[in-house]
Amino acid sequence: MDSTTTKHLQDLMKLPTGLTSAGFPFLPREGWVLLRDRIPHLFGHGQRLLVHVAELEQQDLEENARRALQVVRQVVHTAAIAAPPDLWLMRLVLGSHASLGLTQRLVAGEALEPGLTAVDGQTLEEDRLRSDLEFLRARGVVESYGEQYRVAGHPRVLRMLREVQEVPTSMPASPTALWRRVFLREDLGEGAKQRLLELGSGLPQQPQESQDHWVASLEEVRLGWRLLPVVLALRSVQRTQDLEAGKVLPAGWTGAQEKHERAAEAILRAAAWLQPPSRDSLRPRLSLLGARGFSRGPGPFGIIETYAPYFAHARERLLGIESSAWVERGGNVAASQDANSRSFVAANDALDRFCQETGFSYHLFIEHAVGRGEATRIRMQRSGADSIKYVGADLEDAAIDAAMEQQEQGQLPANMHFVRNADIGDSRILASALAEAGLDSHGGVMMVGNGFHEVRDQDRERMTRVFQGYADMGLVLLFTEENALSVEDLRTTAWNTYHAGFKYVHELSGQVLRPGTKRGPERSGHLMRASWEECAAEGGYIRADAFTTRTRTIYPYPTRDGHNPAVSRNHFFVPRPLAQKLGLLD
Repeated sequence: MDSTTTKHLQDLMKLPTGLTSAGFPFLPREGWVLLRDRIPHLFGHGQRLLVHVAELEQQDLEENARRALQVVRQVVHTAAIAAPPDLWLMRLVLGSHASLGLTQRLVAGEALEPGLTAVDGQTLEEDRLRSDLEFLRARGVVESYGEQYRVAGHPRVLRMLREVQEVPTSMPASPTALWRRVFLREDLGEGAKQRLLELGSGLPQQPQESQDHWVASLEEVRLGWRLLPVVLALRSVQRTQDLEAGKVLPAGWTGAQEKHERAAEAILRAAAWLQPPSRDSLRPRLSLLGARGFSRGPGPFGIIETYAPYFAHARERLLGIESSAWVERGGNVAASQDANSRSFVAANDALDRFCQETGFSYHLFIEHAVGRGEATRIRMQRSGADSIKYVGADLEDAAIDAAMEQQEQGQLPANMHFVRNADIGDSRILASALAEAGLDSHGGVMMVGNGFHEVRDQDRERMTRVFQGYADMGLVLLFTEENALSVEDLRTTAWNTYHAGFKYVHELSGQVLRPGTKRGPERSGHLMRASWEECAAEGGYIRADAFTTRTRTIYPYPTRDGHNPAVSRNHFFVPRPLAQKLGLLD
């Protein structure tokens, strides 16, 4: 680490820290601003910071300094997961804007205004452009002035907009599928092979360590775009299990032939997920950053990369040309399972406590938006395969097929019944399938992992009707959803959450994120959408507060007004008649 960064870290360790009610350390606000803006912590900077923190912790430090270092490590760990998906998106969004001359117009000082901005006399699609610009605003690239957007004035931003180019037409928006095929040693055309080798050469190098703003550099945007597909491809071919920091990776680890393995490893080294060979071994070693990234990254990476089809025709979409792009989850079902696994453990824990404390029992367990059936697998381990009836439902055949493969391998119950073409936004589909199978839904449990935001064309009234349908079926409803966050929250917390990209891709496909609980006006004066809590309550559910949990909050310091939303919530709703029967309304 350079002397300036070291000095900032020393200053940070002297600031007063505290502990939350759950025992987690936090910084004062000025400490977070110092860490966010002055101490680089993406990619190689983050790896060096983790090493330095570990070295400092070997010294005789006061407890306050140790707590500060704990926060630093957590922020670096979070950024290792949160930054690459957003950087991958930034590369694609800026590339499509460069192809239309929009980046050049911003650099020249021109304002872009959705609904009025035109290219060659054709007005760009208003909602699409606004969504793009709001995402770029959340990542510090543009600022808003009423309805207009202008370039942020930081030199990093100006250089980024001047130099970024459209992704070459010969290169897919995301080469994940190509990497996967080469790792499996499947036959690829020479052109595709060459494109992958090009990705592993001429890799961008991060700028000097000292910085005065958290906004990403051009090199970091390019690194994120190259890294994410390699990680997802390795996860899809089962190369990311049991990886620990310091582990020397054997030759042939990726499964690719030597020159392509070197290309993939070069990308991982540039991102500091791998350490270069040492005197003890000619093979690269897994870094502290890489160990964290491989263990937690594929889930969030896969959720975002699922939307790659939209960027194959991003330019055309801005011009208002119809596109048949649609989310395809098949290639990332395993990654989605990774992302939801911890949430499903928490939800199943809550269900067990609910049964124990209220005397509730159930005969039917439904997993909607089933993926590979992770929630069901956990439930089967706890309740057995035959004591209750299991049902898996999903809109996409790829998800049902993946779940059935898990069933054949003994990972899911043999009695599990599957419902295809099940739109979670239409409870009648599931109700009809259950009736046809002779299953009574009343008193059953339905568990969902990040599925309700996928309901299309949803306003408050429609979402309320969706919940009403499941309440009328008598289903206890447990679901996890990422909380909607304001752009102000996203900018202030920088790389401490990946929600800028998460919010953007879901708006891109017409899906909706909502706050977990009722929220007042944002500080910018705009109202948030109705929360999941409000819609479910209006649909006939009672929230069982004692069994509702949430993940960490997004600000690593106590805010002045107490506004510190969680990344996501595990919701627990009980139909009103059942809640009354169980005494939950007393």
